[in-house]
Amino acid sequence: MKVFLLRHAEAHPGEPDEGRALTPRGHRQVKALARGVGRVPLAVVRVVEHSPLVRAVQTAEGLRAGAKSKLPLKVLTGLKPEDDPKKTARLLGRSRTSRLLVGHNPHLAGLVGLLLDLPPEAVKFRKGGLMALERVALPQARRPYGTWRLTWFVVPDFAK
Repeated sequence: MKVFLLRHAEAHPGEPDEGRALTPRGHRQVKALARGVGRVPLAVVRVVEHSPLVRAVQTAEGLRAGAKSKLPLKVLTGLKPEDDPKKTARLLGRSRTSRLLVGHNPHLAGLVGLLLDLPPEAVKFRKGGLMALERVALPQARRPYGTWRLTWFVVPDFAK
């Protein structure tokens, strides 16, 4: 089972946080991602799951549109910036199908830290970054979320 984690692309600052939209640069980041490695997760998942915040929705929509995918989009609770990453880690530990999640920091950094057994501050998840993890063992008492390995990570330096 694989999980693909995509942090939303660059968004405008401001309040309310839930309504922040992507910047023109953020839209370019997603478009470039969709033309390249962003197609990989879309070929192996059944749905693109995202947080309800505007910038995550726009990132998910842009990835799907740029890759000319018809996969459905679905809001997944628990992906907001301050949500508890342990809940998402438990969900992924039990999941039988590959997943693509579009979310935010600090949630994604905390989630990766839990899955890879790293401190969250060790994970630098930049806006527009896409990470692929693979579960190599099911959850056990010592590893309640399963055993995971990082297979690849793309950072958004390509879209200026």
